[in-house]
Amino acid sequence: MAEETDSEQLLHKLYEQINEYLEIRWRLFTLGTTERMSGVASNLAGALALAVFGLLVLFFFSMGFAWWLGDFIGSRAGGFALAGLVFIPIGYVVYRWSGPFVRDKVIETALHEQPKTEENHEQP
Repeated sequence: MAEETDSEQLLHKLYEQINEYLEIRWRLFTLGTTERMSGVASNLAGALALAVFGLLVLFFFSMGFAWWLGDFIGSRAGGFALAGLVFIPIGYVVYRWSGPFVRDKVIETALHEQPKTEENHEQP
């Protein structure tokens, strides 16, 4: 085989450097995506835990309120009915508020970028 010319060697070296650059960029992209997804999963797990415990607290408070209201008006069934009626407007307000709030938080999280550090690259 004939020896490669200088231009062929340069093209081969350029090809290898481009491949290496693309592989590094792909790894960086996957690391960034993994970091963002782990952050989202962590936030979701925390929010889910808070929601479960919040619902348990709300359940017990509403049961106590219904029992107290039932004893106050003299009818336990009436107390539970009135307590249910109290929660209808509260549920509507929470429903109307939660959609835009969650949408805004998701958009804010997706658009939030980590500050990029400047790396000093030495030229060969």
